[in-house]
Amino acid sequence: MTRPAHRPSPRRAALALLTFVLACALGACSLGGTTMPEIDDKLDGRVLQAATTGTELKLADVTDFEWDQAGFVTEGTPAKDIEAAFGEAITRENRYTASPALFVFLKDGKVAKAVSITPDAFFGQDAKKKYGREVVLTPLEDHKGFLNWRE
Repeated sequence: MTRPAHRPSPRRAALALLTFVLACALGACSLGGTTMPEIDDKLDGRVLQAATTGTELKLADVTDFEWDQAGFVTEGTPAKDIEAAFGEAITRENRYTASPALFVFLKDGKVAKAVSITPDAFFGQDAKKKYGREVVLTPLEDHKGFLNWRE
């Protein structure tokens, strides 16, 4: 007499599948660090407005989260350079390519938030540096549409 094949209960199979999916998700998140770029329509819109109107923008006035330093990188910056500048790679790719700029906000030396910025309004010479809460994005005199980071 042969025994019938043992089949796991549907509940046990569902639990195993959920465990597998969760493990995969957690593993994928760790590839680029703990902070991933996000969208902040308010901040992105205010940066675009400052660039197109040629007005100054104090970052502390348009952010609603805690930070004590900020900086940015431009599209194409290698992940290793982002990590060297801010302590985390912030991207799963070899280079940051999700938007023309990525603003990185730190609190107590750790990345608190990273925001994809769509206006292509920044020069690389200001990139990969840390600026304090007094940083102001200022328009360039002869380059309409561009902003410099100044403390």
